[in-house]
Amino acid sequence: MVDRAHAAWRDGSVAGVLLMDIKAAFPSVGRGILVHTMKGKGIDEDLIRWTASFLSDRTVEMVIEANVMERRPVESGIPQGSPLSPILFPIYTSGLIKWVEERVSRIDGLSFMDDVGWMATGSDVIQVVRKMEFCARESLDWAERREREFDTANTKAAHFTRRHGHKKHLRPTLTAKIRVGNGFVRFNKEATRWLGVWMDAHLTIKEHHNRGMQKARAAEARLRSLP
Repeated sequence: MVDRAHAAWRDGSVAGVLLMDIKAAFPSVGRGILVHTMKGKGIDEDLIRWTASFLSDRTVEMVIEANVMERRPVESGIPQGSPLSPILFPIYTSGLIKWVEERVSRIDGLSFMDDVGWMATGSDVIQVVRKMEFCARESLDWAERREREFDTANTKAAHFTRRHGHKKHLRPTLTAKIRVGNGFVRFNKEATRWLGVWMDAHLTIKEHHNRGMQKARAAEARLRSLP
């Protein structure tokens, strides 16, 4: 993301990112769709059969205030704590990036598990906003066609600009709104956290460094307090 923003700056463009989150990621995985996707990718038939078996005949048991509820069958989803699930989920959503990139020009899709980012560049903020809106619309359309859903209330946006220059492009960021579904998202005024990294508007990563140092000093203080 940082490299792509820097490349845009060298071209005299501005950059922004729209961060979207797939709602109820692991529980929403449909076994049939996952198996169909694996077949379409040409994955080994033995692995596909193993995966289908792995996701079959599953049950869930809930314990509420020491009361054990009746076991019930689970028809969808992948096990939250399984080391295999972080592999199966990206396969399940693998068509999303390609779908959007083919339909929106000069954008790049970045994803990790259920976190999806759309990096857009343009000559000004308004152009970036329009591309982000296209990305959001295509993402929601892709999800709806496959009975999936994005957590639109948790969508974030960040605008990246060089420390010097491009000042005229900074003015609209306070008022520019990005339509996502039935609502709007504004650019974050402060640093934006994604995948554990705090990104400020100039991509200096100073905010991330400062927060990391605060945690380190707090940990050091706790260690020093030990007898």
